[in-house]
Amino acid sequence: MMQISLEEVRKAVAAYYQSRQGATQPLEHVPEPVQVSAEENMRLAREVAQELSSMPDIRAERVKELKQLIETGEYSISAEMVISAIIRRMLADRLR
Repeated sequence: MMQISLEEVRKAVAAYYQSRQGATQPLEHVPEPVQVSAEENMRLAREVAQELSSMPDIRAERVKELKQLIETGEYSISAEMVISAIIRRMLADRLR
């Protein structure tokens, strides 16, 4: 599992905001909350668990593709992608 320190998060967030200086974000419509029953939640959780159990732990094709890009020097990732991954990881860790 990839571990990211709080300092790395701070640096990535700072880099992101520096790259976005002067850019404005359009307002997005926020949908109304959806009411879901406990039974529906359990059904969805079972479906997700079943799907996840059938997926491989490592996506060999993706690993091969990334190795190739790194070896040829063609791999690049934006600050936005790094921050997005950090935030998703933090949220996922909180759910555990």
